[in-house]
Amino acid sequence: MRVPRFCCFLLLAIAASAYADSEIPFAAFELADSTDFTTNAEKNLWLLAEAAATAGDTAGNTQRASLDLRWEASLNRQWRAGFSDRVDGHFSQDLKQSDSLNTLREAWLSYRLTPQTLFDAGRINTRYGVALGYNPTDFLGRGTVRSASSADPEMLRSNRLGNAMIRVQRFWDRAALSAIWSPKISSKPATSSTSLDWGASNPRNRLLLSGSYRLAENLNPQLLLLQEEQRSPQFGANFSRVLSRQVLVYAEWAGGRQPLAWQEALPRQQWQVRWRNRTAAGVTWTGENQLSLRLEGHYNGLADNSRALAYLSAAAGSGGGQNTTPVVTEWVAPRRAALLQAYWADIFDRYDLNIIWQRDMQRGQNLGFAEVRHHIGPVDLALQWQKVFRLSTHSRVLAQADRRWQLSIGYFF
Repeated sequence: MRVPRFCCFLLLAIAASAYADSEIPFAAFELADSTDFTTNAEKNLWLLAEAAATAGDTAGNTQRASLDLRWEASLNRQWRAGFSDRVDGHFSQDLKQSDSLNTLREAWLSYRLTPQTLFDAGRINTRYGVALGYNPTDFLGRGTVRSASSADPEMLRSNRLGNAMIRVQRFWDRAALSAIWSPKISSKPATSSTSLDWGASNPRNRLLLSGSYRLAENLNPQLLLLQEEQRSPQFGANFSRVLSRQVLVYAEWAGGRQPLAWQEALPRQQWQVRWRNRTAAGVTWTGENQLSLRLEGHYNGLADNSRALAYLSAAAGSGGGQNTTPVVTEWVAPRRAALLQAYWADIFDRYDLNIIWQRDMQRGQNLGFAEVRHHIGPVDLALQWQKVFRLSTHSRVLAQADRRWQLSIGYFF
């Protein structure tokens, strides 16, 4: 369940919104809530119309028109419903080529069985962990980004597909338990413009259990257990602690027996299944001047992009490249990485600045994202620059650096 202030973070487009799900009261939240752009908490319908122009190394010059709708409301004392959908239309510079893609992110009903028990059903975008660049415990979010309109990790999580599921949540004064059953609907992701793409969000039968216990006022660790069909169980733990009004530390860990991510495209007998750890840890500092700084470290035991690219190169050279596109994510996943972020809300007269730098320590490459956003009432103007590495089986250089500029204008109804 998203808290109402989520819309404030969407309008601000800040990475500090990663903490909204944890409801951690630190300075960045209060600063965001005090701005002129805070959405009325009673509002239950949000609509964004956006137009953007992009110039890049590999994609050339393209245009995009998007319509983003989010609705969430209480139907009565016991029932609540939510719906979230996004349509992206892409056009070439001369408008001779165009395509569109619809992303049904969420559609759910929630029923309050008792004051402490909730029952949810439908397509729901869950989020576990508060790290920005990599969330090892975000078990159900893998491979669910259908349309990447921005390289901002927080926006990618907000715009991804939810999972079809049945969820039961139980709350006590100091503890909470949650059980999610997410059934298999389709085994293959779909690329058609109107597809619900169940193959991306629900490729296997999955059961996810999570529990947390409040040990102290600002210490509420969480444990997770994921059981997937024909897979070994995966374990996870989330930890965060507010050290002061301005400093937050956090850590995530996940572990279990799995193959490397790219090996899932191979026949099952070729998998190298062994125990693999994944971790993310970081610290954030938020000043009274609305400047937030973040430092993170990541280790992804499922990634080995050097071997993955070698396999892809051999497959492409033998004519098998057409079967390798789902092997790894659109961005080449690093095994070890470091991330720095500086976000400055209202740096001057309703301008926000967001800079993210990430270092792939396995391949010695840098990734980056920078955005300047200007708020003019219901209008947002944004200029973005990004550098990522994208996969291409049609080139000898499989991991190509892609630098892009994007200028966008959005109107919030």
